[in-house]
Formats: sequence, structure tokens, C-alpha cells
Amino acid sequence: MRIPSFVPLVESERRKRELVGLLAEVFLWAYSVVVLGRLIFAQLIMVWIEDFAFDEKNPAAWAKQIVDLTGIDSRYPGFAWSTLGLLALVGGFIGLAVGISGRGFGSWIASISKIQVNNPEDSLRIHKHWAYARKEGVWFLLLTIASGWIVTKVSLVKLSEIDGLQSMGRLILQLSCGVPLLGAPIFEVLQALLNGVVYLLNAFRSIFGMNPLEWFEVVCVPTEAQYYSTALSKLSESIYLAFMATFFAVPVAFVLAFFAARNLTRYSPILRGAYMLVRIYMNVTRSIEPIIWAILFSVWIGIGPFAGSIALMIHSISSLVKQYSEAIESVDPGPIEALEATGANRIAIAWFAVVPQVILPYLAFTIYRWDINVRMATVIGLVGGGGIGGLLIQEQGLSHWTQVGTIAFLIFLVVWGMDFLSARIREAIQ
Repeated sequence: MRIPSFVPLVESERRKRELVGLLAEVFLWAYSVVVLGRLIFAQLIMVWIEDFAFDEKNPAAWAKQIVDLTGIDSRYPGFAWSTLGLLALVGGFIGLAVGISGRGFGSWIASISKIQVNNPEDSLRIHKHWAYARKEGVWFLLLTIASGWIVTKVSLVKLSEIDGLQSMGRLILQLSCGVPLLGAPIFEVLQALLNGVVYLLNAFRSIFGMNPLEWFEVVCVPTEAQYYSTALSKLSESIYLAFMATFFAVPVAFVLAFFAARNLTRYSPILRGAYMLVRIYMNVTRSIEPIIWAILFSVWIGIGPFAGSIALMIHSISSLVKQYSEAIESVDPGPIEALEATGANRIAIAWFAVVPQVILPYLAFTIYRWDINVRMATVIGLVGGGGIGGLLIQEQGLSHWTQVGTIAFLIFLVVWGMDFLSARIREAIQ
């Protein structure tokens, strides 16, 4: 594949970008054909054939043979590996043909960061050249939306089912009852509003002879005062858990970030090796959610806040390394080059040329990470990571929805307070 010569690219990067664009084109078309085959065959054709095969009155033998031959159940659509490979191969050849032409979406993505031009004629030529690429991109987007719609079983009908809406209304009433101090008044207002809606709907349904809907007759029993002592104690445990995870993650991430920045490690084979190792560690640990880390550490060191804090610390280190290293990669190279010209070593360059430029972003990222950890501390508590999450899952399992509402409101107050505080601090240091 050749990116057109009028697209402004650094010549040393052109071959690499052409290869990346070709591989992207092959992958996208392989993906497209696999998804399209699944949608058309498993979700449309097989549904139609199954209607004939399992007809209660007159099942069709030919349809039953096709169902047995393919082994595909439309309720659980999927292909054998051989079929998937064949579809991907067909799509890959299509992508290869499109990629070689140099007009595909993959080549456009590969060159998009360098297509800014000053000449209006070149701008017009670029716009015309990538017309097909934009259409191809829209096609991939629409295909993905259609596939996602089916895979996630989106149903607008279920959103409007009366039974589901009434169950949701009763749950909201029980949760609102748990709001500290204001629970009972809020409950009464919401109950009056919901019953008003039921009254109007029943009047409408009576015109068509439909059965009336049930009234919302939930009783509010506010949370006892002594329960707040337990909830606040667990909530403070979550806050301290998040603080400890952030506190110990920051210095580790601060050091590793310099080895994860490409602009500081490209001059030495040893540093490039360190770069690869840190990046691998960062991507592996960041790809595993804190809740999974909490499960692993709960098995290792036992259930409790210590396991939760280590889980959050592991994930925080990888996330902060990514943010810190990206800040380093975007620094002004002038001070770095000036210190290099004086013969300064790498540590001096990093400390005197890089750190002063990234200290403010570092502070903002650190505060934001603590904000995230406070919220995540609630989630990891669901699997034994300590904090208020354990109490929340306990009350939810016992269907104590009023207490669940109390805990949810307390969590909301802490998250809101942290968001307000972190916003003010970030505003002050910028």
C-alpha cells in the first residue's frame, strides 16, 4: 500500500505508516465480514429456518436437517473456528485489496496525524482522495452499532413494560426512605407522584377496558440512628483504603514513568528494554480491573481492607504511569536538548529539564486518581476488599433496601465532596 505523495508525511515514517495502514485495513475487513456473516446467517437466516424446523403444527424436515448440520442455535449465535477463520480470510483478502489501493480507512488512520497542509489545492486533493475512506469508516461504525444492538439485546419494549416500571418505582421508594433525615418527606412526595401517575394511567386504561394498575402502597421504615455508626465507620475505612493505595502508588509510578516515556528512553538499548518491560507491566496490570485484583489478594492475604488497598495500589500504579509518561512525552524538548549539549547525565536531565514541566500535571493526575480510588473502594468491597462495599452487598443480599439507600446516599456525599475538593485543588494549582 502506498500513501499518496501529496499527503505530507516525514519520509522516515512513511513506510511504517503504510504497513500499519495495510494491517489495519486487513483487520477491519476481516472483522467486518465475520460480523456481517454472524448478523445475516445466525441472526436472520437461522431464525427463519428454525421457525420452519420447530413449527408445532408442521415442522419442515429440510429445515431440521439444516439446523442439525450447522449446529447453530440462534439464541446463542456463534461459528466454529474453521468457519470463523474462513470468513476472516475472505475479509482479509478484501482488506488487502482495498489497502493496496491506498484509499482505505486504515491508510487514512495511519496518516491522519500529518495531513494538515497550507496549500488549498493540496487540501482539496487530500479531501477527494480520502472520500472513500470516510465512507468506509461510516460503514464500520454502523456495522458495529448493529452488531452491538443485537449482542446486548437492546429492547425498547422492555423499557416500557408495566411490571418492570412498577418494580422500579417500588425500589426507588424504598431507597429514598433511607436518605438521612429527609427520607420520610422525600418518600411521601415520590409516593404521591407515582400514585398520581397510576391514577392517570388507570383512567386511560379504563377507556379501553384494560385492567387497572396496582397502587404504590410501600411503607417507609427509616434507618435507625445507631445504624449510621456502622455505615460511617465502614465509609471511613473506604476513604483511608483509597488514601493508602494512592499514597504508596505515587512514588512508584513517579519513578517508572520516566522509563515508560519514549522520548527519554530511545537513545539507549538498555533504556529501550526498560521501556518495553514497564509498558508490558503497565498494560497487563491495567487491563485487569481492581475488583479482580481484590479477589486475588483476598485469597492470598485474606478478606479485608488490606487486600483492597493493595488491589487499588496495583491498578493505580499502572494508570498513573500511563498518565505521567504521557505528560513526559509532551514536554518541550528545548530544555532537554540544552542539558544534553552540556553533557549532563540522564538523571540530571530528567530532574532539571523534565520534572519542572510535569509537576503540575502530576499533581492534577494524582488528585484525580485519589478521587477514582475513593469510588473504586466501594466496588472492591463487594468482593471482600473491605470498606463500605462489603456492608452494601450484605444489605442488598438481605433485601434491606432502606439501608441500601442510606449507604448509597453516604457514598454520594463522599464522592461529591471529593469531586468538589479535587476540582478546587486542580483549579488552584493550574
